[in-house]
Amino acid sequence: MKFDIETLGDHGDRVVMVHGSLNDGRAAFSEQRSLAERVRLVIVNRRGYGNNPPITCVDPEADALDIVELLEDGAHVVGTSMGGVISARAAALAPDRVRSLTLIEPPAFPNAAGHPVVAEASLAMQRHWASSSTANAATFLDGFAAALQMPLQLPSPLPPGLAAATANLKTETPWATYIPLAQLKRARFPKLIVSGQCSPVFEAICDTLAAALSAQRAVFPGSTHAVQRIGKPFNDVLEQFWQSAARAPA
Repeated sequence: MKFDIETLGDHGDRVVMVHGSLNDGRAAFSEQRSLAERVRLVIVNRRGYGNNPPITCVDPEADALDIVELLEDGAHVVGTSMGGVISARAAALAPDRVRSLTLIEPPAFPNAAGHPVVAEASLAMQRHWASSSTANAATFLDGFAAALQMPLQLPSPLPPGLAAATANLKTETPWATYIPLAQLKRARFPKLIVSGQCSPVFEAICDTLAAALSAQRAVFPGSTHAVQRIGKPFNDVLEQFWQSAARAPA
């Protein structure tokens, strides 16, 4: 499938960046564009986002296959939120073409279901999905954030793109979006798990993933769910991680 991507930079390692549910690639990774001075960025717009045709339902498996197509002969992969789940699934499908994997607060609820705060959030989301519609997108998003015990500041009025993204979100089942831990644990590429301490739910998920994958862990207190938007502090850690990945034994 031909889909909407933006490429920046003409030298250095290839880096594929995958956005989450409520933004397209350009918005999600606006603070990473400067990295194109040193790496080749591939900023993805998933199906149903950016200039891609509308969709009736988000399909993480199809999205993961799309990401695999973009890895070429090797790439670092960075995924935020639902893009993290998709990135992890893509990496599990083609581990020999992944140089490193960075996951930013992925909603991998099944992988941390034994943690009480995660189990509570999963049930709260299911109730919210069952009882709410996206007719009023702002109200739906407020309930979504409340289920995740996460602050969310929405612009008023909502821009059209965010309203459309909310409709996509409603077709997802975040409480069921697992990461294939067994395959990823066997993969030799380095992993980095990032969070911003904005939600105890995502802290529990990220701690669980980091332990299961023997991954590096980075926490940026005071940031939002989209940790990458803090810019330089995140970028510095990310580039250091890529450099260490290049030195890691194959």
